[in-house]
Amino acid sequence: MLAFRPLTWEDREPYTALYRRSPVRYAEYSFFSLWGWLGTNPLDLAWEGELCWLRSHGHKPGFCAPIGNWDAVDWESAIDRNFVPGDVLQDVPEAIVERFPDSLRSRLHVEEDRDEWEYLHSVSELIALEGGKFAQKRAHVRSFLSGYDWEYLPLLPEDFPELLAFQSNWRRLREEGASLDDEDLAIRCALERWDDFPLLGALLKVDGAVIGYTIAEELDEETLDIRFEKALPKYAGSYQALNQLFLKHQGSGYTWVNREEDMGDPGLRAAKLSYHPVRLLKKYRVTLPGRAPAFLAESDNPAGGRLPPL
Repeated sequence: MLAFRPLTWEDREPYTALYRRSPVRYAEYSFFSLWGWLGTNPLDLAWEGELCWLRSHGHKPGFCAPIGNWDAVDWESAIDRNFVPGDVLQDVPEAIVERFPDSLRSRLHVEEDRDEWEYLHSVSELIALEGGKFAQKRAHVRSFLSGYDWEYLPLLPEDFPELLAFQSNWRRLREEGASLDDEDLAIRCALERWDDFPLLGALLKVDGAVIGYTIAEELDEETLDIRFEKALPKYAGSYQALNQLFLKHQGSGYTWVNREEDMGDPGLRAAKLSYHPVRLLKKYRVTLPGRAPAFLAESDNPAGGRLPPL
């Protein structure tokens, strides 16, 4: 049985080493993604050979897929050894499901979790914006570049107070209150740990004032992930210009850009699809048929072992 314990900062290096061995690197599973939202999404981890399993106590409590060398795993043995009927694994990458042997797959309930799929785009396409499918994006970018006295600046630590002031103003204009508290904490974590993660970013200014910013993470030598991207929509084309300018000036050395999941928001989904992803990194919900999930394991039960299913 897996021996879960709370995630700590000391896990960063060994976790990242295993993450880099994953055949497909999902943004959700990078160490920054875990650490940045740890305050509102507490996590446990369990080391097992060439894998690190995760368990969430946040908004979606339950087991998550492991990171590591997925090709070196006897998946049927791993599932049978570590989980019981009724357990659920959330956000399981497609590449893991594809590695399940038929004898295991036939015993599981596997369903797509469309809201959690990550959008992977070609960096060169989003810089060039060529062809009819990007005609509207090009028009928005031209409108911004020709209509405002703008300035693009790579993000430096001395710019952090200005970025945070803009973020507060952006939130106030959105009037979404506590719904964005989690993201605010993650943004502050990124700035506080700027030198500890492979982060880069930019500010977009008009008439000397910040009207947008981007913070991205390098997932590997080929892939950037857009962690945070904000702009004031009253400046026509600001989001489209920020997207293109950031990739042109700081992302051109990468092949892919991950723009993360849409969380089931129809407007966000439409916006992400409008950038024509080259691939959707699919995730699945995997259930071991049986009674309701036990979920609690060793670290929750002082007596050791699993509690009985609910």
